[in-house]
Amino acid sequence: MHTTVTSPTHSADVEKTNRAPLYEVPFETDELAAVKAELSQVKAQLYGVLDGVRSAFSAEDGIVQALAEAEQIDEVADSVLDILCEAFEFDTSTFWLLDPEDGKLCALTHRPSSTPTGRFLEARINSMELALNEGIAGRVFVERQVFLGEDAPSVSEREVGVMLEADGLRTVCAFTVMGNGAPLGVIEMERRQPLSPDYAIESAVRVIGERIGSFIEFSQLRWRYFSLVNGIKHAPRRNPEPEVGVIPLKRVA
Repeated sequence: MHTTVTSPTHSADVEKTNRAPLYEVPFETDELAAVKAELSQVKAQLYGVLDGVRSAFSAEDGIVQALAEAEQIDEVADSVLDILCEAFEFDTSTFWLLDPEDGKLCALTHRPSSTPTGRFLEARINSMELALNEGIAGRVFVERQVFLGEDAPSVSEREVGVMLEADGLRTVCAFTVMGNGAPLGVIEMERRQPLSPDYAIESAVRVIGERIGSFIEFSQLRWRYFSLVNGIKHAPRRNPEPEVGVIPLKRVA
């Protein structure tokens, strides 16, 4: 009579193998491998969306706080561009405002990239006047839509496009600064790294453009109100003319 002796160690290994989860099975089917690959892809996309939403919230909060501490847009324009570039990881940006007298876009401020070409680009942009429908900013101003693209040099003003190409700045995001029913300007940003379509960024910059536009209109109305009040206070006053047929009172000594 032969008695089979079972090794405790061997039994434990067999039991552990039997209890192993499905995703640790050494020989998985092609279908399971495809599901795992898709799961990893969805997970990466989910984290990307969360990062985009986090950046959007950070940009909105930072800009609202900056606007709350200013009275005029020129006081806070540089901070607005810094916040946008840091939140969305862009290398350079320009704040264009419409000049109501000649109907052209002029650069209120520009945030240059830290390259030699960036300084030349800054000088060129600060000296420019863009006609509506000219360059990226002019077209976005007319179309009133958020623009995300991967070929900034070809859609920019010719000389600006050459400098963007030389600096490797191909990705662009531009959006309107909207007032009450009419655009007031455009914020344009460029970067070297590609940017996939991001609905979080699109919705965020649309809201940011509206908030900045509301601030500009409010500050203009505020300035106009105080100018009128100040004019009334310092306006010369005329002495009232005596009525006809009325004898003025004599001063009693």
